[in-house]
Amino acid sequence: MSKVMGRSNSDEICGLIDCEPPFGSYLCGKYKRSFAYTTLKDRLPVILTQIIDTLSRTKESIAEKYGESALEDVKQITGAISKLKNELVTNKILNSTQTQLDKAWQDKLSELDSQQSEPHKWYDSIWLICECYMYRRVAQEFMNSNLLKSYDPFEIQKQEAYFKSKESIAQLSRYTTNLTKINDLDPKDLQRLIKLDLWGNKCDLSLSSGVVSAQESYLELLQSLDQDILADDSELICKHLCKKCTDQSNDDIIDIVLDNSGYELFSDFCLAVFLTQKKIAKTIRFYVKQYPWFISDVTVNDFHWLIEEMLRSDNEDIKIFGGHCQGNLKNGSWRIEEEAFWTQPYDFSEMSSVDTVLYSKLSQAKLVIFKGDLNYRKLLGDINWEYTTEYSRALRGFTPTNLLSLRTIKADLCVGLPEGKAESLKKEIPNWMETGRFGLIQTYFSQKC
Repeated sequence: MSKVMGRSNSDEICGLIDCEPPFGSYLCGKYKRSFAYTTLKDRLPVILTQIIDTLSRTKESIAEKYGESALEDVKQITGAISKLKNELVTNKILNSTQTQLDKAWQDKLSELDSQQSEPHKWYDSIWLICECYMYRRVAQEFMNSNLLKSYDPFEIQKQEAYFKSKESIAQLSRYTTNLTKINDLDPKDLQRLIKLDLWGNKCDLSLSSGVVSAQESYLELLQSLDQDILADDSELICKHLCKKCTDQSNDDIIDIVLDNSGYELFSDFCLAVFLTQKKIAKTIRFYVKQYPWFISDVTVNDFHWLIEEMLRSDNEDIKIFGGHCQGNLKNGSWRIEEEAFWTQPYDFSEMSSVDTVLYSKLSQAKLVIFKGDLNYRKLLGDINWEYTTEYSRALRGFTPTNLLSLRTIKADLCVGLPEGKAESLKKEIPNWMETGRFGLIQTYFSQKC
């Protein structure tokens, strides 16, 4: 692994500290015993190299789709990403002006620079900021191009991951469709789908191949996976949602802030089909990224591609389920929402001041579901909280409505655990917060409940 070209030589970077991130501090690459450090040193340079390789390997198909002139864009983008990688591995200053990043990024980086004597560099910046900054810079290079503004450098990976999970998708399509045929609403059915949606979050292309095996998604194994859910509010949220459905009209909104495309998005669809068919929600709003982000995050194109691919499937169960999804989009009960905030350099506690319109919009929903690790990091501000900290406290005032986090743990921060649980896990599995093996289902209920 250490021989992969383009990774940082940490011996040449000043200011690194050989310790774990202190509690109460921001996660940061300067702490050498952190996943932030590993990400900056190993993962991010490789991801940039893979983008360059993809552009090189697919030049012919790019020219065929976008025209021969697009090859000049490929050359310019490749050079810019190579430059970005060099900035990362040599720990240069985060610069928002040289690539025409938007005002939100310029303001945030200026604010961070004003808080210390020197401008922020990659390894001494908040991990959340510098990792998002990398993907924002990549997106900007494509937006600045003449012909490749809509090009997704991660598209091939995302689509291949779907096909490799097809057997699991067929099983769960059949299961969910059968549930929609049952007239009665059983909270246990909803609870199972929430847990299946949680484990769908294992599929993250920035950490793995994004593939889920048939066993991992198979319903009969769900109970055995409960031991790996370290905080489980699934029964609580199911009782709440089913009670709301009985007590109020079905004129309700549920928001889902999406994470990964492919199998995870499919598992989101399974939960959403159930919520819609059982009239737990009249409208479900799916929040996607405006451009390719963290490799596998869902864009509008990914959303539509998945439904269209299900409709084209040679598996009847998948095709029927795809028809349910398409019908919900066509009749308006499902809506796709793009918001700039999700790719801006803010954690969610800042939303009420920097994007009042979005905060108000989320407040209209009876529940907002946040999928995945990045959303969890933004909910907690990328602060290394004590593991026993209450989830509601770590939100730091971000309380537009009722909230639900579904997250498999792939970053070294976590709250809401019993006393001593994290310490015992660390003794048994030193990297327990990096693998995606363990999950969290955590809720916050607003005062209006």
